[in-house]
Amino acid sequence: MSKLKQGFALTILRTSLSLVVMVQAVLFLVYSSLSGAHVVPVPARIVLGGGEIGGALLFLVPPTLVIGGWLLIVIFAFALLIHLAHGQFEGALVIYIAAVFTVLSQRHSLRKTAT
Repeated sequence: MSKLKQGFALTILRTSLSLVVMVQAVLFLVYSSLSGAHVVPVPARIVLGGGEIGGALLFLVPPTLVIGGWLLIVIFAFALLIHLAHGQFEGALVIYIAAVFTVLSQRHSLRKTAT
């Protein structure tokens, strides 16, 4: 795949992942506050949801892509552990982590070949 196509594909992956994460985080924050029957305490929900939104925004901006990517990986891993502790497997989080790793690793290799 040419560098141009690969760069465009990474931009599409990064943008779509960021938008999906932001929408899911907003829904998580809104609906978990409306229904009082949530297992995760309010401070943890705010940290997870707010962290996902902040990480997704940082992941969208090229100069802060690496910081946002690692923030998202940490938050996704934490959320996955919470789900596993409650006997749930949230496969989407595994895919999100893999997508962030892909963007981070390919972004690094593209930068190396460009210089």
